[in-house]
Amino acid sequence: MPQFIASCAKGLEYLLVDELTALGANDAKEGLSQVKFEASWETAYHILMWSRVASRVFYPIATFTAQDDETLYQQASIIDWSQHIAAGGTFLVNAQSFRSKLSHTQFISQRIKDAIVDYFKDEGATRPDVAFEEPDVVIHCRVRRDQVTLSIDLAGVGLHHRGYRIEGGSAPIKENLAAALLMRAGWGKHVNTLYDPMCGSGTFLIEGAMMALDIAPGTLRQYLGLFGWNQFDANLWQSVENQAISRAEKARLDTSFTITGSDINPRAVRNAQMNVSLAGLDDVIKIHIGGLDQVEQMDLPENGLVIVNPPYSERLGEREEVQSLYHQLGQLLKKAFIGWRASILSPDKAFGHALGIRAVKIYKFNNGSIPCELLNLEIKTENFLNRLSQDEVDKDFKSKLSEQAMQLCNRLEKNRAKLRKYLQKENISCYRIYDADLPDYNAAIDVYADRLHIQEYRAPKSIDEKTAARRINETAKVAAGVFQLPLKKVFVKQRRQQKGDWQYQKANHGENRSKDDNFFLVQEGGRQFNVNMCDYLDTGLFLDHRKTRELVAEKSAGKRVLNLFCYTASVSVYAATAGAQSTTNVDLSRTYLDWAKRNFANNSIDLARHRFIREDCMQWLATAKEKGETFDLIFLDPPTFSNSKKMEDHFDVQKAHVEMIDQCVELLTPGGLLYFSNNFQKFEMQVETCEKFQVKEITHQTQTPDFARKNLHRCWLISRR
Repeated sequence: MPQFIASCAKGLEYLLVDELTALGANDAKEGLSQVKFEASWETAYHILMWSRVASRVFYPIATFTAQDDETLYQQASIIDWSQHIAAGGTFLVNAQSFRSKLSHTQFISQRIKDAIVDYFKDEGATRPDVAFEEPDVVIHCRVRRDQVTLSIDLAGVGLHHRGYRIEGGSAPIKENLAAALLMRAGWGKHVNTLYDPMCGSGTFLIEGAMMALDIAPGTLRQYLGLFGWNQFDANLWQSVENQAISRAEKARLDTSFTITGSDINPRAVRNAQMNVSLAGLDDVIKIHIGGLDQVEQMDLPENGLVIVNPPYSERLGEREEVQSLYHQLGQLLKKAFIGWRASILSPDKAFGHALGIRAVKIYKFNNGSIPCELLNLEIKTENFLNRLSQDEVDKDFKSKLSEQAMQLCNRLEKNRAKLRKYLQKENISCYRIYDADLPDYNAAIDVYADRLHIQEYRAPKSIDEKTAARRINETAKVAAGVFQLPLKKVFVKQRRQQKGDWQYQKANHGENRSKDDNFFLVQEGGRQFNVNMCDYLDTGLFLDHRKTRELVAEKSAGKRVLNLFCYTASVSVYAATAGAQSTTNVDLSRTYLDWAKRNFANNSIDLARHRFIREDCMQWLATAKEKGETFDLIFLDPPTFSNSKKMEDHFDVQKAHVEMIDQCVELLTPGGLLYFSNNFQKFEMQVETCEKFQVKEITHQTQTPDFARKNLHRCWLISRR
């Protein structure tokens, strides 16, 4: 019996096995995104007409091992291609490669194409031509661990092309995936009413109607790769097609079901109505314009199935808006659809949680390259979860905390009480409230006025990723509860392993605004600074340097101040507002220098007496003396390490600090001061007092109560004699 391979979206393999078996296939065995099976040719034709889940159907014609292009060409050359492609016909070769020496798929396709064309030349027959649109035959080459399988692609194009959809929404779901999800949702088994309140191009509605009316997915197709194949049996196909038409005509008499949809976008509704018309289902599916807030006005039956693929975007700035939409959808289901079933697509667990309804079944699958879940819900009060929206403050948060989370809550409240008098006395609104005080909650929490900034530290290898994720989520919820803030004002930066290296990942990125709008003003020491919680690893204001900025300001009146590695120039703002004659700010980042100018503008500082220089600080120092640069006060706060592509060489503060300090002292006027600081915890100062200058560590003078437990930097005052 002939053997075949049917492909499908990842996560739908078991569903495809069941479908193929029901259509008459034998010995169906699932693999990754595919199912192998045996079938007669009549059954194979039947599958091409009726499969709602399969993406393509392949008929293997050769298998062999090939580790180089010459072997691939020779093996492909010995196949009798005249059995498959007509002389003078058209063909196309598609290739896939997995963990093989032959990895360039375009080159693989080219070599097989050469073998096919040369075969016909050697036979003295008219060579076939390559065609990219509807070729007579499509050859599929799959290479896995150097094992090559050549197949005839009997579909030719994706079987999700049913023939009814001309226009889709911005990201329409594929028809075969929509059908598979309807099957997982139980459509046709439990209810006879289907409703999609965000119907987009109408794919769920059309596929649902075709299932209910026993309409074969292949009925409207005008092209299959099967049709131009030399072994195509036109009479057999006509018989299969006639059977499908007959079944649809009989089922058309069924009027026991109702299928409706709506969408707030008029253009989407027009497209959906056009697709419904092309599918010949105008009398079955009704679609109208309307948002979620209008659904309650509909005349709804007592039960049915709601299926929704809410719009979402991978752009980080839209995350909160999407989460809010899921919350709104959940509120609607709870209010207007009691007794119904619902199936909601979600690409993110946080979106699913925002629904506030416990799922009775969850199916994992891929929508294109995006991992998703189908959440099957029963809309009953006992399944409702009292979840807060991102805009709400949870006043009863303590009742929901685990024993461990309660310990974190107690620690935050204790720290807050301990700092209260200091913060009030100094009028401080930006400070550190927690720094990994408890081993289970390994993060730093900073307060910026009415917002919270949380940075997760690297978790020990003994802590699995799920546990680490749960703890950082608890940290955010507890912190929001203690400060009585909505979650939209809690910004979390998580560390997760990405491709073998630890990197910060952004999450809970606040309001849906452009990057420029993510800046907001905070007060410190009577000055105003721009802070950004979303777009960068740090916020723009180092809180542990609060006292350091004050010390610099005290010595700045009438002085020429140099700020190296100036970052957002908060130290220079302090100096300028304290009466500095001028400031020179050097940094390699244009972003930070623009940010620095914004900070100067916030404090109404005239830029005429202040310079902003975009250059590698080490290179600038190397030539500064030759250019006649001199300063009365220098602030030097270099990073621990940097390997920016803009730098000629990497920077290491331990190795570079002696040379840097020496160069800075050369720029100081007699009696001038150099404040040198860094946050390398293992730093060893190798510069000692000498005839030129005096060195004194002043770290304790720069510490503040909120960093008393874990100070982030060390600081020295170096004065030129």
